Amino acid sequence: MVTVLATVQIASDDGSALPFDRLEPVYLATAGAIGVYYFDYGTDARMSSDELGDFYLIQIPLSGTARITSGAEEFDSTMSVASILQPGRPATMQWHEGQTQLIIRLAREGLEEHLEEILGSPLAEPLIFEPQMELGSPAIRGWREAVELLEHEVANHDPMTADSAAMEEFDTILLSQFLSAQPNNYSARLRSLAQSLT
Repeated sequence: MVTVLATVQIASDDGSALPFDRLEPVYLATAGAIGVYYFDYGTDARMSSDELGDFYLIQIPLSGTARITSGAEEFDSTMSVASILQPGRPATMQWHEGQTQLIIRLAREGLEEHLEEILGSPLAEPLIFEPQMELGSPAIRGWREAVELLEHEVANHDPMTADSAAMEEFDTILLSQFLSAQPNNYSARLRSLAQSLT
């Protein structure tokens, strides 16, 4: 369990973007399949991702804006619209000066295994989410509150973060909420399953 409170700052004296080492192990917190990070962009920065890796990346602007291109979709990511980058889907991000982001990293294997447990069967195709996340959605707000609780627990060195069983349970809650809240190619099956249980 990593519980190092840290912020990554990307800036340079001459205003050019500094290279970002995506292998740099800087975390706010991890909970099983989940990693939480902060990035503070002190200048304009551009990054292209041809191969994201085996994880989903949710980018939530806390200030400023970014222009996101994901496949055929292009949109502005703001304090009301987050973006989701996905394994195997090329994306380009143009971050503007002064942008601060909260980054949620979800391991693909952990998320897909959790979805299989919920559905009770193997996935017929890879899990794909809508690239835009509407932060004003009631379901997304509920998930965001759970993420904020994780941030709070770590920042205040709460004993829960040292309890592996408690963190595994927290991991399950966050993954379940995310799968339910953010539209994806299994949303219809998840809704049908939820209705059958009520």
